Amino acid sequence: MKTAIRDINTEILEHNLQKSWQSLHESNDVCEIQCDLKAGTLLVVCQHPANVVIDREKTIAELKSIVLKQELESIEKVGICLNVIGHIYPYAYHSFFTKSRQEESTLTFMPKWVDEKIGSEIKITPELLDSLDNPFNLKDLEAISIRLESDERSESNTHVINPNIPGDKSQKSEIKITSKLLDDLDNPFDAKELDLSPKKFKRKARNYVEQKSPKTKESTVNLTTFSQVEFLSASLSLAILIGCFYAITQPCVIGKCMIIPTAKELNEQSLETIKNVTSSLAPKQAQEKLETAVQDLEKIPFWSIHYLESQHLKSTYQTENQYLETIRKALRNGQQAAQNSKSLPLPKEDWVEIQSLWQEAIALLEKVPEDSIAYPFAKNKLQQYRKYLVAIKGRLTTEEEANQKLIAAKKSAQLAETREVIAQFPESWKNIYSNWADALEKISTIPPQTTAYLEAKNLLPQYEQKLQLADERRIIEQIGEEAYNQGISYSKQAEVFEQRANWKEATEYWQKALNSAEEVPNNSSYFAKVKPLIKSYNTLLKIAAANQRLLDTLAKANQDLSKTCQGKPKICQYSVTKDLITVRLTSDYVEKIKKTAKAVESSKDKKSRTELEKHLKTLQVALEAISNNAKIPLEVYNPQGLKIAAHFPNS
Repeated sequence: MKTAIRDINTEILEHNLQKSWQSLHESNDVCEIQCDLKAGTLLVVCQHPANVVIDREKTIAELKSIVLKQELESIEKVGICLNVIGHIYPYAYHSFFTKSRQEESTLTFMPKWVDEKIGSEIKITPELLDSLDNPFNLKDLEAISIRLESDERSESNTHVINPNIPGDKSQKSEIKITSKLLDDLDNPFDAKELDLSPKKFKRKARNYVEQKSPKTKESTVNLTTFSQVEFLSASLSLAILIGCFYAITQPCVIGKCMIIPTAKELNEQSLETIKNVTSSLAPKQAQEKLETAVQDLEKIPFWSIHYLESQHLKSTYQTENQYLETIRKALRNGQQAAQNSKSLPLPKEDWVEIQSLWQEAIALLEKVPEDSIAYPFAKNKLQQYRKYLVAIKGRLTTEEEANQKLIAAKKSAQLAETREVIAQFPESWKNIYSNWADALEKISTIPPQTTAYLEAKNLLPQYEQKLQLADERRIIEQIGEEAYNQGISYSKQAEVFEQRANWKEATEYWQKALNSAEEVPNNSSYFAKVKPLIKSYNTLLKIAAANQRLLDTLAKANQDLSKTCQGKPKICQYSVTKDLITVRLTSDYVEKIKKTAKAVESSKDKKSRTELEKHLKTLQVALEAISNNAKIPLEVYNPQGLKIAAHFPNS
């Protein structure tokens, strides 16, 4: 749908164009459109953010299509600009006429200096003025020359009318113009008056439309007295003259060329310098001489007869210079590696880095070919560096092994400490002792000048003390175990003898069992087990001893009774138990006593009577003594079994 706008209102026009643009791009509002009107020309500006890249030609074509759909009766010419928000000057411009479609400018990309700060005056040539409304590169001098020649043939001795340049001054080969003049070449708007900043979108709607067009000022620029062809011919001749003078004044063009002999002499000096394989400064000094030679050879121009020789020498010297630079880099790596190796001990990571530096240095030296002047120096250093690399690998291996030993020692120590918490018997303490011994052995073999050695030195006395304590505890547990087991063995044998009523042997073995149990150390794990056995063994020992004493008493009583009852005739018969001694007089003995008593009484022999009474008294005392010694009551029976006497031992 076309919108008829007779009295142009830029605010309404902006709204319609923006709406049409949004509908065309499906509400992707990247381009912000603003309009301005001056001298019958409508300027449409599309502004977008700096981070958005748009297709210039496509965007201008779409804007042109949208503008042409509007009925702009009072508009003769339309200019479309593309601009970045925040910039004063546009970066692309296109103009066309609304009524006559024959005259239409191409898409113009503004020069780079348009968006920079332009001074008050800028000197430009007619060629530059000509190129402001075309997309070609201003540096294309050949194209400009062709265009100038064609312009001269078609418009010789005529005046060029440019309505956009104020004044009526004639064009010269060089014209001074201001930034305003540049903006007016194809645009009736003053760049200073055209506000393209973001503030433009915040302005209030204007209540009027400027409709009066200022009068177009035309100026006639007269050509100079000399034609452009003559000017170019003179310039070309002068340039050729200057070029020839420049060419013949360059080194080695005319006369004797001293640069090449000097370069060769510098090369010989470089060769002599690098022969000193013992000096680390030799590569640098040799390189400096070659660089000087190369710099001198570069002064010979390509039109000199010595140019090919100089290029060959320069190529050779540059190659040697690269080899010298390779050697210097290898030396720097070697120096860095040597410097890093001084502060011992070093961790494994530092040794790895030092090893890498030596390896890189060796790899660099191996790149120097045998035909290079620097090869002897590189070969000598290569031999040295390979020896250093072997030494560093040994250091690295030593450091790794030391770390591994320290880690293994710590693991053994940790295992020993864990076992100590739950250890109770000799086997456990044997393992603990073995763990501490292993840890001490590993930590004692860590070599000095390793990072692990410092820590191992601090741990060594601790591990030694732990090993000693473990050994002492192992011995205690071993003693406790042996004593405990021996006591158990003795107790079992004592029980066997008890079953046999061999109280003498039982007493002996209970005593041995008690002694063994008491030998178990009180800080041994077996002490808790043997403690109740000691009390038990002591009790059983007393019982066995008592039984043995009883047996001894009974045996003694039997022995004494045997002596007492002997005679002709036999005096008595007896039996002994732990509770009672029984004595039975024999009938023969009683009969004899009776006969003796009758005989004594009939003879009234006092002596015989006394002897008889003494004999009976002696028998009584003997039996009572036996009872008292055995602490067993005594009962005496006649041959008929009647108890005739009893005796209770003293308490």
